[in-house]
Amino acid sequence: MRTFISIEPPIAVRHAIRRCCPQLKNLRLLPVEQLHLTLLFLGEQPHTICDSVSRAVEQLTLQPFTIRLRGIGQFRSTVIWLGVEFSQPLQQLQQTISLSLQHQGISFEARRFHPHLTLGRSLKPLTPPEVKCFSEALQGQEFSFTLSSILLKESKLHAAGAIHSTLIEWPCE
Repeated sequence: MRTFISIEPPIAVRHAIRRCCPQLKNLRLLPVEQLHLTLLFLGEQPHTICDSVSRAVEQLTLQPFTIRLRGIGQFRSTVIWLGVEFSQPLQQLQQTISLSLQHQGISFEARRFHPHLTLGRSLKPLTPPEVKCFSEALQGQEFSFTLSSILLKESKLHAAGAIHSTLIEWPCE
């Protein structure tokens, strides 16, 4: 199964973000329920991964901290995202989880951590006016929330996009 560890902003924050997003002809916005911040993409893993990830995460002390979201960016000119302001606690959380999983013998893709929330995907490159439309719609907008939990999610790929489901949730103390 295809898995990742993530943080989800509260549903009210996700709705507020989505209300700011312009509807563009060539861009498919992600459903509100799918908006998340990926801490670690684990990729294809056996079903037994849940037990190993639980052992790794349950050894950690998850403390709440504030996460601030602002600014627009792109990947491969077909993905538009909302940025995450640099946060030492977020960086440490991601690194600590990564090391803890490695100590449990879990292998995963080593990707540079670039925290963001994917807002939408396009089948063809977004034009500069489309990107400008997004930038202007979110200009000056800042969204923030307090970390309350982290999640192990499964991602099932379909023609219409990925469907994410929560496998395990660990609350902060």
